[in-house]
Formats: sequence, structure tokens, C-alpha cells
Amino acid sequence: MILVHQGFGQKGHTLRHPSMQPPYSSTDVAMAIGISLDTFYRTRRLRHERDGLPPPISERGPLKWERTGFDAWLTRHHPMRPKTIANDAFASPPAASDDEHRERLRKAYGQHDS
Repeated sequence: MILVHQGFGQKGHTLRHPSMQPPYSSTDVAMAIGISLDTFYRTRRLRHERDGLPPPISERGPLKWERTGFDAWLTRHHPMRPKTIANDAFASPPAASDDEHRERLRKAYGQHDS
């Protein structure tokens, strides 16, 4: 593995693997969720509380977000993502009667005689 010198940090030299990408900036995050940078700064705390946006990895200097954490959040919890029914691609139509419901249960879970 080859490490690339990235400059001097507060604690000395920092080395980074060439395939590692830098963290997301506030501009990157705002563009990913489809809002302006100004709106993002004004509503960031609300987005953390309401939408579950991950916190930045640094509160000092320019805000930065860890890439994999933000990408995972964007995949699962993006505020503009349409709501889906858990575990089912499509909901089955409701049963017309108790007998129809019992028949569906028998088919799904096997015959149960009691």
C-alpha cells in the first residue's frame, strides 16, 4: 500500500491512502439534498433532529462530513425520498371476508387444524 503525503496537520504529517477521498463539505451536502448552501446553514440543526442527518466530523473550521456515513444516510433517509411500505414491494389488497383472510393465512403459514 502506498501512502501519499497530504501536508502538515496540527499533530505532524498526515498520510492518506490514494484511493481515500476527502470528506464532504457543506457545499457537497447542500447540493446532494437539493438546497442552497444558505438554506443548509440555516436549517442544519433541524435536519439533524428531524431528518437524522449525521453530525459533521468537525465543528471547527469548515464543516466536513464523513463520506460513507453521509452516503448511507442519503440512501436511507433522504427527506425527498418517497415513502415505501416496509418489507413489501406492493401491499396485498385487503381480504373481503374472514374466510378469505383465514385461507390466505393457511396458504402463507401452512395447514393448521385445531
